[in-house]
Amino acid sequence: MIREIELAQFLRSFKIAPNGQMAFFLGSGSSIQAGIPTGSNLVWEFKKEIYCSETKTSPEKFKDLQSTANRAILQGYFDAQENNPKLYDSSEYSHYFEKCYPASTNREQFIRNLMRDIKPSLGYNCLGDLIIKGKIKNVWTTNFDELIESGIKQLEAGFSFRVLSSANKDSINITYDKDFPNIYKLHGDYRYDKIKNTLQEVQKLEISMNKKFEESLFDGGLIIAGYSGSDESIMSILEKTVSNSRFLPNGMVWLKHKYSELSERTKILMNQTCDNNENSGVIEIDGFDEFMYSCYQNVSGDNQIINEHWKDFSNRCLPVNFSSPKANYFIKLNTFESTSIPKPVSFDSDIASWKELREIVGTASLIVALFARKIYCFGSLDVINKTFQQHILSKPITEDIPSRYLYRNNSFYTGMLYALIDISLSAKGAINKFGRNKYYNTVKKEQVTENYIPYCVYDAIEIGLEYINGKYHLSLLLTVYITDNDGNPVNKDIRKVVTNKKMSTTWNASYDEKLKNWNRLLRTNNVGFIEFNYVGFNLQFNHACITYGNTNKTGNYPQRTVYQFDEPIMLFNIKNKDAKGINQLRGIAGYGPIDFSYATNEQRYSIKLAVVAPNDDISKVLNHLGKLKIGNTLITDDGFTPIFNGFEKIYKQDIDIPQQGDKKRCIVYDGTVIQTKEILVKTLKEKIEVLSTESQNFAILVIYVPKYFEQFRIGNSEEDFNLHDSIKLYAMNKGIKVQFIEEKSLNAYEPCKVMWALSASLYAKKGGILWQPETLNKDTAFVGVSYALSKQGNTAVGCSQLFDASGTGLRLLLRKINDPRFIHKNPFMKADEARQMIGILREQYNKSSPVSRLNRIVIHKTTFFTRDEIQGFTQALEGIEDIELLQIQEFTPWRGIRYKSIEVGKDTYGFSMKRGTVVQLSESQYLLWTHGCVMSDELKGKNLNYYKGGRGIPPPLLIKRFYGKATGDVLTKEILMLTKMNWNSGDSLYKTLPVTLDFAKILARMSKQNEALYDQLYDFRYFM
Repeated sequence: MIREIELAQFLRSFKIAPNGQMAFFLGSGSSIQAGIPTGSNLVWEFKKEIYCSETKTSPEKFKDLQSTANRAILQGYFDAQENNPKLYDSSEYSHYFEKCYPASTNREQFIRNLMRDIKPSLGYNCLGDLIIKGKIKNVWTTNFDELIESGIKQLEAGFSFRVLSSANKDSINITYDKDFPNIYKLHGDYRYDKIKNTLQEVQKLEISMNKKFEESLFDGGLIIAGYSGSDESIMSILEKTVSNSRFLPNGMVWLKHKYSELSERTKILMNQTCDNNENSGVIEIDGFDEFMYSCYQNVSGDNQIINEHWKDFSNRCLPVNFSSPKANYFIKLNTFESTSIPKPVSFDSDIASWKELREIVGTASLIVALFARKIYCFGSLDVINKTFQQHILSKPITEDIPSRYLYRNNSFYTGMLYALIDISLSAKGAINKFGRNKYYNTVKKEQVTENYIPYCVYDAIEIGLEYINGKYHLSLLLTVYITDNDGNPVNKDIRKVVTNKKMSTTWNASYDEKLKNWNRLLRTNNVGFIEFNYVGFNLQFNHACITYGNTNKTGNYPQRTVYQFDEPIMLFNIKNKDAKGINQLRGIAGYGPIDFSYATNEQRYSIKLAVVAPNDDISKVLNHLGKLKIGNTLITDDGFTPIFNGFEKIYKQDIDIPQQGDKKRCIVYDGTVIQTKEILVKTLKEKIEVLSTESQNFAILVIYVPKYFEQFRIGNSEEDFNLHDSIKLYAMNKGIKVQFIEEKSLNAYEPCKVMWALSASLYAKKGGILWQPETLNKDTAFVGVSYALSKQGNTAVGCSQLFDASGTGLRLLLRKINDPRFIHKNPFMKADEARQMIGILREQYNKSSPVSRLNRIVIHKTTFFTRDEIQGFTQALEGIEDIELLQIQEFTPWRGIRYKSIEVGKDTYGFSMKRGTVVQLSESQYLLWTHGCVMSDELKGKNLNYYKGGRGIPPPLLIKRFYGKATGDVLTKEILMLTKMNWNSGDSLYKTLPVTLDFAKILARMSKQNEALYDQLYDFRYFM
């Protein structure tokens, strides 16, 4: 019986084992994270190359070779031919390699190209450290690469070891020298040997190498990593010797990747091995790199190069610089720059908690904070001495706060400044407080009516403080305060409705005027600064907002540089370079989806739908779906949406809608008996269960949710239940993609938009590729990371997903965080879990695109990166020098006002900020408007502004670099491109967030459901 060994148990044994007792045997799976594919992954690469050349299909069609749909197409093609081995037969590799490259010289060149310039990943550095320390003396490998050698040389260039392969096979019988570790290359070394790469060549394994390996099996123990057991030349030796009583006395440990299964042949071998030796067994691992890092840490963990490489910020974290054209119009921000900040009084204290501090201070005239066992105060010395008395353990002094604290979000000192502002504004007669950092003008009000009830609406602001480039910045975010006619606050529903109406109709000119009013109100005696004062402690800001443009008042107008980026262009046909544009829907309507151009002669079968709906609603749901076939006209021209001409005409593929009586694809139930959300969920799951047995008969399941089920959509305030997410996850675990349709879609004012959104989603869910960016850096991958907290279990979950350079999603991962770190109630990963998560995604990328070289990876996150996360992410990406870690903050207090000319003047522009506008704030952060006006002939027309939604003043994203070296131009173009790659919103020109973070947010939300399965990889289309 196969023995399962816990990793912790193995590590304890490995640590105390004598040096050299355990040898390693490495197969190709150990090199995946470094970017060298396994033989099994190369099989699919060879099949793709043969298929595409013989059928004249673009390789773009098969960018994801892990895709079940893509593999089915390829395998179906070869199964229809004679003389090809069966799927997963051990001869597949040599058969398809030789079929793809018949000449042995071509095969050798192919291998050389794969190996060239590959850098060792973290696992090989850790293996190198164990070899240098003498823990490992012998490493056997079927790999052709030089990763083992490079892993050693990166740590100690002059360290001596022997490499034995067919090129120097005669030296294998040299007397064993204990001072030199040995690396045995059983199939050759790509640098020197005639490489063994087909079945016939592998079978010619040199007798001397064969004999030496067999002899090694009677000494010590063997750890087998990344090996599938499909190599006849190796497996036959293991199988021949396993029954010998002297076989590996210290055991054979087989490492099994958690996302793979042992082959039947391997199971038989390990069964016999475990029966014969109690030290033998199987360990499930996250990957070779993660396993080797665990071994390294367990043995010593003291190598400075391994531990400190991620800290190389001087070379791996450079300033963000721009070279794109600057904006040609004047811009004013709603933000003011500090001219002076107050120095607090501080002293050492025995006060240990904020609760104790508040109790001691009571009503004393002090603003206080506790940090690192010190008390910080704004207040007079007399009051400080009287209040704290015996709690003062050092002489109170006035001191500057170190800038490293000021740059932190929500620092204790920033909190003190907010309190100072609050007290200062409370002393002004015309200003009242109504929320956290929110204030309203008691004079500026107007009457409004909502549902025939009158309300009072006051001009208000929300104050934001941020420390940038050595100065505090004060942002005034306009809002409103609402009361009834008696001055009483209103409930949150009314507050939300009225606030949205007021702010959505506050455009550029009125926003500018209100900002000027607040400026005048906050200034003291009309002097040249905005001042907040408390018992002699003054916080001052320049009275002029931060601006960009030509002005003769540069001394009074703090300036920032502003750049303007063009709207990204999308391609719709890889053969026709003129088939491109910024309007995705017009592009599809005119040229079809881009994947149609991959293989125009390919037969495109109908996309079959199944439907689940209540009895009483099924006919209108089918009628609604029928509109996909016939199309819809446009009632109102919004500048973006074209006429929907019918699914088949647009997507070059028909859609098959079931008939009402089709019991296999049209499932109904009695909606009148659904009285609770539990009954609804049970009913829908039962229908999905029935359909799962018929999944070969349809591609996508449409589930209709009538309005009378609205009360069952979400759970109460104490649970995370969400009907949409729960059912999608349940169906996903059955292999079924789900499209929800709500009743409001059936009665939409603009059905044309509904058809575009629905059709694009259905086409993408089926596996279609709608468009791709004109400009691609093909060796770049993008990752979005998000976190979620479950209400019921307070469980922290890390959610991440991987996109290729075209923004096409590859894999999604949900992973529970076992030991999260919380900062201001937000969860963050520690280094180990950050490394494990990104390591899994890196491996998945390399499997999906085996021969692509991943030279750059960009990680997006909505919260900042901690040092632990930076360490974990970059260690997982060891060997990739170009790593970007970007915080993309969606909700910021910054706003911009656009003027008509580059010269300072009185006239604001009629429309808001342009999409693609960048304001550089410092060398590591900048503002980017991904929502804003766009001018194009493909939209409103020449010199006319298209403003999506047409509501209010658009907020920018705040981009902060924590690691990386690309220019600001590259980063910005990539983010703008990724805002156009969310096929789940096919009815809009762009989303505010890049698709990386849009999907990360969806993952975070869905991960809270009971149906979520963790540590599994999913196709992103299940989450659309």
